[in-house]
Amino acid sequence: MTSMEIDSSYNIPAASSSSSTADGTPWVERYRPKTLKDVSHQTEVVQTLQNAVQTGRLPHLLLYGPPGSGKTSVALALCKELWHPSQLKRRVLELNASDERGISVVREKIKQFASLSVGSGAVPVVPPGKKSKTGKNDFFGTTKENTINGGEEQQQQQQDTADTGMEVEERKYPNPPFKIIILDEADTVTPDAQAALRRIIEAHSRITRFILICNYVTRIIEPLASRCAKFRFQALPSSSMKERLTSIARAEGITDQQLSGKQMDDILNISGGDMRRAVTSLQSVQALLAGDPKMEINEATLAELSGQPPNHVVQTLYQSLLDMKFETMRNAVKRVVADGYSVQMLLTKLLDKITDSEDLDELGKARLAIRIAEAEDRMNDGADEELQLMTVCGLALECLQSAQRKREMS
Repeated sequence: MTSMEIDSSYNIPAASSSSSTADGTPWVERYRPKTLKDVSHQTEVVQTLQNAVQTGRLPHLLLYGPPGSGKTSVALALCKELWHPSQLKRRVLELNASDERGISVVREKIKQFASLSVGSGAVPVVPPGKKSKTGKNDFFGTTKENTINGGEEQQQQQQDTADTGMEVEERKYPNPPFKIIILDEADTVTPDAQAALRRIIEAHSRITRFILICNYVTRIIEPLASRCAKFRFQALPSSSMKERLTSIARAEGITDQQLSGKQMDDILNISGGDMRRAVTSLQSVQALLAGDPKMEINEATLAELSGQPPNHVVQTLYQSLLDMKFETMRNAVKRVVADGYSVQMLLTKLLDKITDSEDLDELGKARLAIRIAEAEDRMNDGADEELQLMTVCGLALECLQSAQRKREMS
């Protein structure tokens, strides 16, 4: 998602709550950076890509980093600075690899688009039913010579003037002689498809550039990663996120009385450096306030809106571990899963609880941290959440009992 930070010198488009609701555009898309200069905090990445826009020399790119740090936004902003909006559909192919990750997509859709040649400049498109300036056939096969008479000649002159204005506008863009294929969530592409993509990148590098976007760079095969310039995106600091969220809230008509600084800090804590999640949470708060302006927005409410387990749920689960009874722990795990909370988010909060706990020794904390990491990796691969949470809690019981025996012996 997305580094949606902008410098204070750039204005956010004013939008009232009513216009935003009528428009229906999610705030994540509404306030996405439109140009590279609108992106902040990713300074090195932005400077390098701006230089690539000026020189027209763009390598294959591999953008990686945590979710919501701006990888996709930077890729889209780069394309918008390279070509006129009328040329984007011809020059840019955006794919989400989480949906289209098989080898058939690489061999058919990607290979077909990558092999198409393009000109060095923009080609004006003659709309259906209009006459071209050269007098050649338009979409319906009619010609300028046999259709222009009387008032139509004046209309044709106006159309020629409009076409000339568009050509002048298009010349303001670099218009490099290549296309771009954006492959989002490339770390979910199967290894066989990545191997096939490697050959396509080699064969069509003269007329096509690839931008691979992923969260886990280690899941990209080395032969593919070595062909790209790597850029690591950092998690956004709370200060930049708060400034951006405050600007969005003001643009959408949310007052300081409705959403205080403390509540804004709660949103930032829940988002965990993910700007996309923070903006989505802010939009959910705005919808909640629209229904009941007097509703109190606290940390529990925000956790419920974002789908995260509240602190009391984590505390109840940890307390069941301190009872040192397997049946108590198993019942607590079943209740958590039945309530529909995300086990991955729960494990993240449980890890913080374990790290600060005085009931475990250092070895037990280390073993649990490794087990939680393994559980998250397995859940990313589709493992059952209840079983993974049970294995973590089972090991926690063992570590707690071991730490208790050591204390009794000493």
